[in-house]
This record gives sequence, structure tokens and C-alpha cells, in this order.
Amino acid sequence: MDVLSEALRSVALRSQIYGRLELKAPWGMRVEAPAVTTFYALSRGGCVLETREQRLTLAAGDVVLLRAGLGHTLRDRPGSRVVSPTAVYAQRGGRCGGIVYYGGGGAPTTIVAGGLHFIDTRLSPLVAGLPEVIHVQGDGGVTSRWLESTLQFVASEMDAELPGYELVASRLADVLFVQALRAHVANVTDEQVGWLRALSDPALGVALQRMHERPVEPWTVAALARSAGMSRSAFAARFKAVLGISPLAYLTRWRMQRAAEMLIDGAASTIAVASAVGYVTHSAFAKAFKRYTGETPGAYRHKTRDAGHRR
Repeated sequence: MDVLSEALRSVALRSQIYGRLELKAPWGMRVEAPAVTTFYALSRGGCVLETREQRLTLAAGDVVLLRAGLGHTLRDRPGSRVVSPTAVYAQRGGRCGGIVYYGGGGAPTTIVAGGLHFIDTRLSPLVAGLPEVIHVQGDGGVTSRWLESTLQFVASEMDAELPGYELVASRLADVLFVQALRAHVANVTDEQVGWLRALSDPALGVALQRMHERPVEPWTVAALARSAGMSRSAFAARFKAVLGISPLAYLTRWRMQRAAEMLIDGAASTIAVASAVGYVTHSAFAKAFKRYTGETPGAYRHKTRDAGHRR
């Protein structure tokens, strides 16, 4: 099993393209606390991105992901005046989508902007483990070339504006996100922490894969340590240091996420769901599920089913 693919599937990613921004210097845009993860992919030119803690210089081929709630500024260079997204999209009546022209008469920059919405992220190790900013530079490597190809495809779809282009572009944005994560995982360092760092760790990655493949197993820390080729104490310490929680706490969270997926699907009874994620009794499962989600399995199923009918 591919742990990253499984985690992506479980969060039910839904992408939206905000537009292909055709910008000419001077220009600047300030985004206040976006509700979803935001991404920008540059296909031409360059710009400066600033958050409260860092400044990044972006070039053609770069992709940057910004965690939900992180306010930020984009501009052609430090000091350029910034306006709200509404002002940038004014030519389209403030609506997202399509090709958006803004700025002065200087150097051009093309940015594909969009948002990533993860459905029911309370238990997701992927979403919880996303750093505030992921910056993937498009200056080399196989993954970077794939990113560039996907980015050019997105830009050309938006340029043609053929029927259904927004749907095609949003699906391509899903691919762009996955490839950006791949590139990030391939380049994390030993000093970094979090779920994405654990994926690239040869020992922890194996343990994660075992838990994701077989959540029904009565895993112990000792058994997981053996799968990772480490002593029990060294494994437990490393797992906690990189992921911030103990191995068995992670296992319980993953079991609850898998259970939530099965409850949303609706095909299995709550007793069958409990058994599928390693609980001998329904009462023990229900207690654990409520502790993690704040709801009983039955209430969670009814609520998510009702929400699905409303969409």
C-alpha cells in the first residue's frame, strides 16, 4: 500500500482553480486568512511571497502550498502596493475563474492560483502534518519536470476555455498537489519533523505502512519496532520525536479515520466497522470513536449522510 495515496484518498480532496493570473509589474495582492489550503504555481516570470514569518522568492516552475488560515502577500517585488483579491478580480466582477489581467505595464508574471479543500480533516495525519508553507522549486529533478508539465497543461486548459475546462483544470490541480507533496517528501531533511518527514524515513515509513495496511492487527510498540528494524525504545522515541505522538496513539487515530470513511460509505454496519479496525467489542469502538470525533458512530454516519444529500 502507498501510504501517501491512502491518506489522500481518505481526506476526499476537492480542488478549485481561482484563475490564471496574468500580472504585469507593479502589482501586489494581500490574502487574509484563507479558509482552505491555497496554492500558487508560476508558469512565467517571478514574484515575492511573504507570510508573517518568511519571505520567499518564486520563479517560473515553482509551486507553493500555504496551509489554511495563513495570511500572505504576493507581489512583483518588495514594496509594491498590495490590494485585496476582490480588486484583482474586479474585471470579472469579483468572481474567480478564467484568465485574470491585473497590474501595470512592466514585466509579466503568470500564476495559476487555486484552493484545496479537505473534507472532514479532524483525524487526517496528512492535513495535520502539512507545514505552513511548502515551496517546491522547479529547477531540476524528475518530479519537478512532472510538475512543470502539469502546470503547463493547467495553463493551456484555461487559455482555451473549452467546455468543461474548469472541471479539467480542477482535476489537474489535484495532480499538481500530489506531485508537489512528492517533491517535498523527496527533499525533506533529517531536521524536519511531521508526518511527511516520517514518510521519507526508511524505518518509520515501514511502520506507517504496516499500520495503514492492517489497522485490524493488534499492533504493539514492540511489533512495530521489529518491522522498522529498531529496538522498542529507540523506535518509540524516534516516532514521538518526528510525529509528535506515540505509535499507538497514531494507530488509534488512523483506525478512527478508516472507521469514519467506512461509516460515510454506509455499506457496513457499525459492528462490522468496529471489527474491521481492530475492536473486539462495539462499545469499546464507540467510546474511542466519540473520544476522537465528539460523536457516536451512529450520529456521525447520520450527519455525514445528511450533509451529502444537501450538497
